[in-house]
Formats: sequence, structure tokens, C-alpha cells
Amino acid sequence: MKQTILLLLILVITMLSGYAETPTNTNAFFRSGQVFITWNEVVSAEKYIVYRSLSAFSAGDLTALNKRYEVPQGSANNKHLNSLVDYRPESNGFMALTPPCSIRKHVIIPLSDTASGNAVEVADGTGMVVLTTHTVGTYYYAITAVVGGVEDKSLNNGNITGAIEETVEEPTPVLLWQSGIKEARIYLQYTDVDSFNPTYTGEYAWPYWVGVGTKYNTTSEKLSLCLGLAGMPGTLSSLGNSYSWNSQGIECKTHETGNWWFGYSQTAVYDTSVIVPTCCNSGAIREDGPVVNFTEARYMNFLKWMILREPYYSTRIDTNRIFTTGASMGGSGTLQFMHHYPDFFAYGIAKTAVTNYLETDWSWLRQCETRWGSHTNDTMQVKFTGWRSEWLNESFGGMTLHTFLNQENMLFKMERVEMPWIFICHGGTDGSVNWPQQGRNYYTNLDSTRRGWSGGCDGASGHYCSGVLFAIPNGNDDQTTTIRKNNSFVAFSNVSGNPGLPVPDSPDSIYYSFNTQFNWSTPYYRVGGYQDQIDSVNRYEIVLVSRNGDNIADITPRRLQKFVVTPGEEYIARNTAVNDLNTVFQVDTLTADSLGLLTFKGFEVKAGDKNSGGSRLIVVPLNFVSGVSCNRESIAGNLSMKCYPNPFNPATIISIVNHGPTTQSLNVIVRIFNAKGVLVHHSLPLRIQSAVPLRYAWDATLYPSGLYVVKISAGDQKLLKRIIFMK
Repeated sequence: MKQTILLLLILVITMLSGYAETPTNTNAFFRSGQVFITWNEVVSAEKYIVYRSLSAFSAGDLTALNKRYEVPQGSANNKHLNSLVDYRPESNGFMALTPPCSIRKHVIIPLSDTASGNAVEVADGTGMVVLTTHTVGTYYYAITAVVGGVEDKSLNNGNITGAIEETVEEPTPVLLWQSGIKEARIYLQYTDVDSFNPTYTGEYAWPYWVGVGTKYNTTSEKLSLCLGLAGMPGTLSSLGNSYSWNSQGIECKTHETGNWWFGYSQTAVYDTSVIVPTCCNSGAIREDGPVVNFTEARYMNFLKWMILREPYYSTRIDTNRIFTTGASMGGSGTLQFMHHYPDFFAYGIAKTAVTNYLETDWSWLRQCETRWGSHTNDTMQVKFTGWRSEWLNESFGGMTLHTFLNQENMLFKMERVEMPWIFICHGGTDGSVNWPQQGRNYYTNLDSTRRGWSGGCDGASGHYCSGVLFAIPNGNDDQTTTIRKNNSFVAFSNVSGNPGLPVPDSPDSIYYSFNTQFNWSTPYYRVGGYQDQIDSVNRYEIVLVSRNGDNIADITPRRLQKFVVTPGEEYIARNTAVNDLNTVFQVDTLTADSLGLLTFKGFEVKAGDKNSGGSRLIVVPLNFVSGVSCNRESIAGNLSMKCYPNPFNPATIISIVNHGPTTQSLNVIVRIFNAKGVLVHHSLPLRIQSAVPLRYAWDATLYPSGLYVVKISAGDQKLLKRIIFMK
């Protein structure tokens, strides 16, 4: 009997192995930090195993140590592209474009930027994987197929390839499509399967649409960049052959799948068969973390490529005019982007935005828990990756997730951080992003933390609120699109002309509008006949107007560029007529608080418009700030540091010397803080040998002018230096 069973088992194994086959026509192609591997699939295979080695493969090399990755049958198909080609209504989808974007599979060779239409996708029956290189080397690859649960480890010329020279580089998105008029493009971004948890949707390649204005290709001036964020679930839609919303600049959109534009678990194994995991208010509550900002990170990585590396955009993007906008989930993402990358955006427009995801009871709480864990889970932590994530990890990495996603309370935790101007609104009868659970406390806390913001609640409205956002007294407000990151503004709080705070839980059928009556002068916007502001080290001037009569408000200059505010120091502040400095309405001595903020309480904002009226705020320090020099050497312990040039534009060299014994080497970390004490740059550990200067360059191109502090540390040795960035 035992012999019969053994013979049957041998027969079954023989039959299964008889069906096993090896992939053929395996090829690998390296470009910009990633290797693109393709092969002809085995018809009956379930999955493929990718092996990598530093030498040519032999049979004994197909080991777990050399195993690089696994992909299923049909790995060249892209779920997101397929859904967008099939998206209805067609007027919003890929097929409504001219010519239609009909790509469903991955692409290796990008479309020429001089061509219109579609790139060539990989052929039917082709398997594919894109791997990001983390270590420089010459690599060989082997692909095996698993058929009927059995891996055929046979090697032949058809399923091996190499040698492939690989280096560590920033990956470049692949151009998939360009409109006939060449004013819109679609790209595919291959994320790193080693760090971006590819089990989420079972897909690691994400599409982006970028549109430009009709004069883009015939002009050369710098333009604004708009990040458009869609509502739930985040489908890439409302596309066009040219710009969609930002007619005066550049516009970028990407595809999302219901993550509120934030991220998902780093360690969870998701159901790869569905494109929108845990889309509804059902399913298991997430218990595996940490949660990482993967959605934000890939978007920021794409923007890094646009801004710093792609000539078609990098020479045209004005980094002081980057803004973001969206409604519902898109508005929620807008608010998160402004919180998480506060020094990146000029302003944001957040409509019906979630302000507290997990610490209040609302319609989508259960859906958030299926993504991020229970609202009572104190062990679920948050981490960050992607471009410009250093500050996030330094400040909030490891924080309890439900605490971090309470934007209302985070306003207080970030009180010293300068943020963009925030346009925000909600509907008083909203049954989705529910009022008052969402929005009400945020408005109160914006006022308490002295933020620059405007908007409010449309008491009669549901899941819509644009009316209150731009319910401007005495005419339309056209200042919004002129706001720049490198100009200061004034935060208005305790305003006499605003409704009382907090807004009622059950608001009346009226507009509760906050700060929409105010304008302020900049080099790009005229107020009271004055179109400028003075923001120098020892003097600050700005003109303010109210368009619904005189208002009394506490005013706080924010996003100062050069004017130095030192905690505890005194400043003389005057409120004068705009065109007659001898007509003084108010004068006061202000003391900068511990956050480095100056607030003029009870400031009279005079009525006015673009051409007349208004009030001029003038602030000077009681003790003038002398020039800051970093040219002298600073010494602590065995370390010394010099910074040159200083002042600088746009880069300075931080020269560090280790004066210790010749056998001593140190790990040094360079941190750079703005005048508010907020970390803006963080280096990796830098190895420095004795007596050999280490020169570290910091390029501040994307940051505002002003005072910064360089801090270097090696163990218990620390050095500080002040530097000034002057554009």
C-alpha cells in the first residue's frame, strides 16, 4: 500500500514538472537609477521569481540569498492605467483626450517630447518588473516561473541576462502620452518596491498628468505651479489637452485610491486583487504599522523631478508660487500638504476638508480605521519618507498616528512653524465631512495660533462651500493668485468684523466669513495706492485695508523674510496713514514672545481698497540688529566650523575641521534651522577624519530669505553659527 502511494506521488510530481517551463527572451535595461527587466511569460505560470547576482548565474545560484523579487502573471499590466482608460464618464477620462491615451501596460521607452500621442507599451504576453538600484554594481538577473506551485529552476539563455552596470540615481518618470497641441503630458512613476509597500493595490507604478497654459511653449517667464487633489477615491480625472484649473501656469495631478492623500501601512500585506483597498466603512481595522506618508512622498518625489531635474518644467516653475487646491478628500489632502510641507507652498485652498481624522466621531471614521488603525490605538505610529521629509521625521517621526492626524491640535504643536496662507471652508449641514466635527475647532485654533487664513462656514450648505470662501465684501478678491512664498503677510485674529468663535454647532443659514475683508500690500498687489512691503533686517512695513469698514484686530506679521524678531526683545510699532507717516493712529512697544512672534493687539485696520484708505504698519527694533558674521572660526572641543560666504545667495559652504588625534574620526550631523527654530535641513551622518576639512554645501534656493542657524553635532560636541540668506 505504501509503495502504491509513493508511486502515485512520484507520478503527480512528474506530471507537474512536465508542465513547468522557463521564461524566454529575458532582457534588462538600466536607466536613471532603475533596471527594467522583461521576459516572455509562460502561459500557465502563476508567478515569477527574480534573482540577482554579482556574477553570471549557474544552477546553484538560485538561492534565497539571491532572490530579489516576485511578480504575478501579467505583471506588465497596470491596474491604474486600465481603470483610467475604462473610466466613465468618458468626458473626464483618458479616452476623452486628443489623441486618446489608451495605454494599459507598463512602458519602458518614453515617448519623445517632440511627439504627440502614446508611447509604445510592452507587448502582450510580456512579464515585467522595475527595480530601484540601492548599491552600485554590475548585476546579472535570472527569471524562473512557478507553474502548479512548482518552480522550475532550469537556466538557459532565455531566462538569464547581464551584465548590467547599475548606479544609484534619482529615478526619472516615463513619458506615456502628450496631447496633440503639446500642452499636456501623462507620466508613469515607478516607485521603489523595496520601500513603498507594493502590496497596496498590487501596483507600484502611478500615473501623473501635467498641463500647461496655451502660451507655455512660446514664452519663457516663470510661472506658478498648482497641485490639484481630487475627492474620494482620488481618480485622476477632469483632465484636458491643456491646463485644467491653472490657466496662468503649470498644473499637476496624480491618481489616488482613497488614502486621504496621506499614506498607508509599511508592513501590511494588502489584498493585491483590488485597486481601492478598504474603500468603505467595513473591513478589518488595521493593526500593523507604522503608517508611512507614501502617497504624499511619491507626489513630492515627482515634484522634485519637475522642479530640479526636468528642463521642460524646472526652468519655468517659480518655486515661490507653488500652491495646492482640492475639495472633500482633495481639500483634506490640501490641508495635510500645507501642514506637512509648510515651507514649500505659498497658499492652499481647502474646501470641505477633514481636520480631525481619528479623534472624533464622523461619517468616515470607520474607513480611516481600516487604513490606519483604531482611533484608540496608541501604538500605531507615523513615519515619513520622500523628498523634504527630514523635518517631518525629526519633529514627528514615531508620534502616535491618531494624534498626528488631528490637525486641529497639531496647530498648537506647530505654533512656531510658519505656514502658507490657508483658505478653508465648510458646509454647516455637511453629512459627509460632518460639521461641527470637522472644521469648527480648526477655525478657533487658527485664530488662537495667529495663522494667516480666511474662509469660513456656509451655514446652509452641505458638501459644498465655495460661496463663503470667496464671499468678499465690496467686490471680488483677486489677491489670491498673487500670493508668494517669499513675501510676508499679516495674520488677523480677534477681529471685530468677524463672526464670533467658535461657530455654532448648528449654524444659521448665513455665511460665517472670516478675514475675507482684508488685503495687504506686496510687490505684486496694490493696497491703499501702495504696491510693496519693506522686509529688511531692521525695518518692517506693510499696508493693510479692510473692505467692509474699519476693523479692530490683533495683527501678527508672518513669514517674515529678513526682518529679525528675537524672543524677549522690544520693538516700536506704529499705525500710520498710508501716504502720510506723520499721521499716526497708534503707537505701541511690542515684546517678541518665546515663539519669536510680534503681535500688535487692537490694531485699527482702516477701510480702503486698492487705491485709497488703509493703514500702514511700521515696526523697528528698539535695539538695532548688527550684521551677522559667520566668517570667524567657531571652536568647541576638537571641532571648528566656518561658513562662507555669509550673507550668501543661494548657497553657502559649511567647513568643518576635526582637530582631534590623527587616529580619531567623527560622525558629524549638520542641521539648519530657520529664525523660528524650525528644522529645515538635516544631513546624513558625515564621517570626518582628523585635520582633513569637511566641506558641506547647503543650497537655499527653495527657502525664503532670512536668518538661519547652522548646528553641527558630533557626540556631545556641538557648534552653532548664524547665517543670512539674501535673495
